[in-house]
Amino acid sequence: MSAIAGVWYPDGRPGAVQDCDRISRALALYGPHREGIWNGGEIALGHRLMRFLPEDRFDRQPLAGKGGRLHLVADCRIDNREELGRALGIDAGEQALMCDAAFILAALERWGEGALDHLCGDFAFAAWDSDARTLLLARDPVGNRPLHYHTGRGWFAFASMPKGLLALPDVPTGPDPARLLAWQMLLPLLGTNSFYKGVSRLEFGHLAMIDADGRIRDRRYWNPCAVPRRSHIRGNEDADGLREVLDVAVKAQLRGTGGTALMLSGGLDSTALASSAAPLLAAEGRRLQAYTNVPVSVEQTTWHPLLLTDEGPLAALMATRHPNIDHDLVHAHDADLLPLIERMVFLADQPVMNPLSTAWAHEIYIRAARAGAPVVLTGLSGNMGLTYTGEHLLIRHAARLRWLSLWRDANLLVSAGIHKSRDLALRAAFRPLLPLALLSLWNRARHSSIEPSPLFPVQWNNPEAKALFQKTSGPRYMFNRLRTWQEWHDLIMQCRDPGPLNAAANAGYGVDRRDPTSDRRVLAFCLSLPEDRYLRNGRCKDVFHRAFADRIPAEILDNQQRGTQTADWKQILLKAQPAIQAELAQQARITACTDLIDVDGLRELADSLDNAAQDDWQSVQRHYLKLVRGLSNGVFTRRAAGGN
Repeated sequence: MSAIAGVWYPDGRPGAVQDCDRISRALALYGPHREGIWNGGEIALGHRLMRFLPEDRFDRQPLAGKGGRLHLVADCRIDNREELGRALGIDAGEQALMCDAAFILAALERWGEGALDHLCGDFAFAAWDSDARTLLLARDPVGNRPLHYHTGRGWFAFASMPKGLLALPDVPTGPDPARLLAWQMLLPLLGTNSFYKGVSRLEFGHLAMIDADGRIRDRRYWNPCAVPRRSHIRGNEDADGLREVLDVAVKAQLRGTGGTALMLSGGLDSTALASSAAPLLAAEGRRLQAYTNVPVSVEQTTWHPLLLTDEGPLAALMATRHPNIDHDLVHAHDADLLPLIERMVFLADQPVMNPLSTAWAHEIYIRAARAGAPVVLTGLSGNMGLTYTGEHLLIRHAARLRWLSLWRDANLLVSAGIHKSRDLALRAAFRPLLPLALLSLWNRARHSSIEPSPLFPVQWNNPEAKALFQKTSGPRYMFNRLRTWQEWHDLIMQCRDPGPLNAAANAGYGVDRRDPTSDRRVLAFCLSLPEDRYLRNGRCKDVFHRAFADRIPAEILDNQQRGTQTADWKQILLKAQPAIQAELAQQARITACTDLIDVDGLRELADSLDNAAQDDWQSVQRHYLKLVRGLSNGVFTRRAAGGN
């Protein structure tokens, strides 16, 4: 990625270019290869380049178009360059000399705001129209590139990362309590709040138009629920289409100046990526470096029989199918946990949801960079499209009173581990069909005597936390109203914002984390299929099975277990226990931490790690999930509050 910045003083006061430069210097680690600033008097735009693409050698941002009327800065990778070039009438020779941002500029010149309907890839950009005196900001549909802004009294500024805006003395600092509480309770991160009280974020899939009076017109241009549904599918059209659209996405994202790496687990998403990337690279005489996280000791216990502690053998089975895959194993145990959390919080400008997953990702990034493979593929969004289970078909059965189908598919989802019991599966089928008033009463009655989840490290004595919990009648309340899988997809995607963590990987390791499963074309295709294309033929994820039956070993396709990713979490935490205890003792002296986080509870958990049981779900929730999430949240809060 790169970094972008801008400052606008509509009243014409001096200082825009100086303040833009100040933001740009604060973002230097996200774009070390080239700096550019355009001075437009009342407004200044800045860009810092990090080179990952062959065409980056032509990048000379900020760019100007429409005879100097339009100016653009963009952090982007455009994956449909050829298609855009044809639509814009740009010949192949000229396309080869264009950086990716130039395609965005040309699209804006042709279609204005409508350009966003034509762009595929990861992007965040700002475009200044000097005639209209408007500033357009936009982010890609799933938020793979970050973009933040601040609205002051009579002025406006934007930056890729919050630390750029916080370099300006007039931007308030400190943690945003509402966002931190929602994050700890695993609620969707809806709205423009960032983790800093003085900084807003542009929501992904949105554009914002700012005028000279400071008005912001925010519009969502990408909505998963608006994707047209396919009503007639012949034969194997769905499976053939899924395989083809993934190949297109993977091929586009292999573009780079070095080698390619893959986070390879024993699951379906990453093995599908391997099955696509390896042949594409082999055709060019290139290799694929695959990394799998495994526990230090294979003798690990889990709390559920469908959890797989060691994904190494299955990943190796996939790797052996392709002679050009080099397969290596990594261990999260090798990372120094507390310094890593501190570093990732600094780079991402936010807490890290699961620092132990960050620990093994850290090892992969380091090895990929050393191997000269700066492009790192991952399948983080696969569950939201490529390998969706079809579970919302139960709601359609219930609505149409298809009792036999409902009973059959409920049993199927239980056997696959999607639902714990048939009773819970049937409740999930009928609950969304209840009138809202009745559902609200049912939830309030059910949650009135239930303690908040032990997963949450939140300080429950905080009035804002109580109000938020009561408002939602427990976090699952909002999920109970989702009648279609498109609605479920939309809400789940809102629970995370990958942009800052992608920026952290870029700046911290010099690698570009890319997710073909989040490609707009892949998601649109998956969302267009009805649920009964996923839950059919006596299995979940049926369309995926048919699409990749000849590409992925049967041992992986038919495996009902799911990887735990960090099965040796107890050993990792025990190794870091003294540092964890010291960090929590420091957080206990900071009011902002104790107001928002159950620091005392976390200290008790840290002190009792010897008693943690990896085969007990309650212990997993407290000693693993709550402790590490709370620890990360506290590190961020301490830093944001100035407690360090």
